[in-house]
Amino acid sequence: MLSSMTGYGRGESTGAHCTVAVELRSVNNRYCDVVLRNNKGFLQWDDEVRRIIQKSLNRGKIYVNINVEAVNTNGDASKLDFDAVKKYASLLEQIKEHAGIDEPIQLSHLLGNSDIYAQPSEIDEEDLHKLMLKALDGALTQVESMRSEEGKKLSEDITERINMIKEEVVSIQKLSSDNASKQFEKLKSRAKELIGKGAENDRLNQELALLSDKLDISEECVRLDSHVGQFTDYLIIDEPVGKRLDFLLQEMNRESNTISSKSNNVSISHIIVEMRNVIESLREQVQNII
Repeated sequence: MLSSMTGYGRGESTGAHCTVAVELRSVNNRYCDVVLRNNKGFLQWDDEVRRIIQKSLNRGKIYVNINVEAVNTNGDASKLDFDAVKKYASLLEQIKEHAGIDEPIQLSHLLGNSDIYAQPSEIDEEDLHKLMLKALDGALTQVESMRSEEGKKLSEDITERINMIKEEVVSIQKLSSDNASKQFEKLKSRAKELIGKGAENDRLNQELALLSDKLDISEECVRLDSHVGQFTDYLIIDEPVGKRLDFLLQEMNRESNTISSKSNNVSISHIIVEMRNVIESLREQVQNII
């Protein structure tokens, strides 16, 4: 089944002295790009975090926030970093001044910032590492679940659109079933008008047949139908297919362009215009598929 690159997840893990929270936000990207933010105290595990995320999520730009908060501070002054409190209060004053805000700073404005709480020295690094991994696992589970749900919705929409293209290919094939012979007769009639009835000979017929073959779109229709079939098959396999779907849509677009340039049938031209619109919509959708 298809899976989207868009997702959000949050995981928490609480130990004796602290709670580690991991937030993941995933958006579209050609590769798997992991961006770590606010991971103070976890820098030594950056590479490990990246490997775990890349192994699980495969594609997308994933923003990672890792935070640790002391447990049961309950306003205990011994758990506050007073230097951080002063700096944060000073920063708020500067913001007020530049923004022209008269509202006084409230205690709640300060307490809402986790950076003012001192990290308890008794936290063991190994315990912190375990908490981080557990929180990361929870966040990944949520992201994967959200990506899967989004993928189901995308799959329904994409299936509906690709079926439209399939129907349009059938219509084109019906309209062009005797296209080569019709083109031959038209060219032959026109040639007679231009050079007279005396031009009836094998060489002329041979040249006209070659010209009419160049206007035949049966091969393009077969390839287009094949691409549609492959595209449909990829929608139901359980592996990353986004890049393959995008490639097939490029090929569909190329075949439709060739059909448009070779065919002089007005009805076929109208169908191709609609088909190109559907292909373009599909390409936009596929950009979000893993």
